[in-house]
Amino acid sequence: MMPVTETITTSRQTYLFEILIIALVFTVNELFFASIKYSSQVAEVICLVLITWFFSRRGIGWKDVGLKRPANWWKAIGYFIACVVTIGVIFNFVIQPLFPHGANQIGDGSPLSLPEMLFRLIVIGIGTAAIGEELLFRGFLLNNINALAGSKPIGTIMAIILQALCFAILHSGVQGMVSAGVIGIILGVFYVLSGRNLLVVMAAHAVPDVLSIISAYQAQ
Repeated sequence: MMPVTETITTSRQTYLFEILIIALVFTVNELFFASIKYSSQVAEVICLVLITWFFSRRGIGWKDVGLKRPANWWKAIGYFIACVVTIGVIFNFVIQPLFPHGANQIGDGSPLSLPEMLFRLIVIGIGTAAIGEELLFRGFLLNNINALAGSKPIGTIMAIILQALCFAILHSGVQGMVSAGVIGIILGVFYVLSGRNLLVVMAAHAVPDVLSIISAYQAQ
């Protein structure tokens, strides 16, 4: 699948500038607001607003990077299942053995009440993680890097790897970074394979996060 086609010619400097602005938002958050609960989620929302503005200046919208119904639902479901299975296999047979303690933990591990669990499930697990992170990292960052690296396969491979690296950096601890990096590569690959459809990877991203939150709540 080729990178996104735009109606307005966009310079390489514009793609790079947009990436740097988003990086600046997260850097400021990490330097000055990291100790505030849910500050990273707020930073993510700010970034999504900025990206929406970036897109409007380029004459495109979120649907142009894949926020739309799949052209073929059966293929989309197949990619979704394959993505979830791949994440499950890699997590259980590679990541979990390497990091047996806390590799699948979302949050600080403190006990959750039912309302807190539902908030974390809906707002964090599905909202800012499955939906927000896919918009940001696959919908925006992967495509911007791909535009900078070129439309040839090597450019797409570089984009998948670099967006996964950025995805990993924003997670805490070695365990979280390794897990996020590997999952970021898997999601990036299936985003491209599915014809750059965000609904496929949003759904696939939601599955492990939702299961992790529910299992942590039941185990406490």
